Amino acid sequence: MMTSINPLIQVAQQLTLGPAVRQNHALEHATIVLLSRKFPEVRLSGISFAAGFFVFGDLPTEAILPAAQEALQLLRTTQPELAVHERCGTNLAVAGMLTGLSAMVVSKMRRPYSTANNAILASTAALVLARPLGLVIQRHVTTQTPNGSMRILEIKPTTVLGAPAHFVSTDNPEAARLFS
Repeated sequence: MMTSINPLIQVAQQLTLGPAVRQNHALEHATIVLLSRKFPEVRLSGISFAAGFFVFGDLPTEAILPAAQEALQLLRTTQPELAVHERCGTNLAVAGMLTGLSAMVVSKMRRPYSTANNAILASTAALVLARPLGLVIQRHVTTQTPNGSMRILEIKPTTVLGAPAHFVSTDNPEAARLFS
């Protein structure tokens, strides 16, 4: 299936968190929330790209499309908050960066402040701050409510490193440029 985003723009969007990636990231989160409600026993995860997103988990293929379509509708209308997910990798990245930076800052301080106790204290404080900050970064940086031109093209079942997965292909002409 051909998408409106050329491959070079897809790579550039991936590297710059372009609008197609951000909108697919929001749709991925909302789709996983809806699928988790229907299949609570299945462990789900995902990853987004400019041309769509993967849903990892042992699910029937026919369950993915209705969930993704409902998620798209909910994001655009009554539940845009579904774009933000508690277990998103953005939260982990924020936690890792803040913890590393806080420990590095303490290690560069002069004595008596550059102690292991202070590094542990600073790292713990960073982890506490990371959770709410990760949610804010998701809301304003790594996800975006899908625009009116986004549509779901198809669902392709596959395996990735031996794990069951589905690729949800999307098309989004309004987000197909690098800077839109």
